[in-house]
Amino acid sequence: MEYMDEQSIDPNLICSICHKALKDPVCTPCDHTYGRECITQWLNQNDKSSCPMCLKKPISINELTQASRPLRNMLDQIRVQCTLCAQTGLQRGSFVDHVNKICPKSVVSCQAADIKCPWKGPRDELQSHLLTCVFEPLRPVLSSLIAQNRQLIDQVQKHDNEIKKLIQQMHQLQP
Repeated sequence: MEYMDEQSIDPNLICSICHKALKDPVCTPCDHTYGRECITQWLNQNDKSSCPMCLKKPISINELTQASRPLRNMLDQIRVQCTLCAQTGLQRGSFVDHVNKICPKSVVSCQAADIKCPWKGPRDELQSHLLTCVFEPLRPVLSSLIAQNRQLIDQVQKHDNEIKKLIQQMHQLQP
């Protein structure tokens, strides 16, 4: 993800530690806002426990609170570009959905991954893969075998427990 026009981002939405748009913004007790990762590193670094802006001490990580909804909404509306597919004009708040559900260049697994298909590749190549995937046509057979295998594992575990109990009982009966 890249910001489309970093210069136009409201200065109130910039972290004063890293000088980038706030990520997971949190507020200090003295009402300054930082990205959670930045302020956490700041407070943990060299035992600093003061606000970087006003140097108010002490501040604990437990005292940080989530930034206000309006501020988070403003951050979510910043326009970004996807570095995978180069689509522009995405809102930062919907970027994760874009990558997880839409982006043609996002790496996805085959829908037969649950039955051990190892294929992973760009979303826009998934349909082509599915045409040649050897696992999907075997799904009914593999699903049945996997279910039977689980049942057998459960039975072995059950029998193993019974054997252990019998061995314990046998040891208790021996003089």
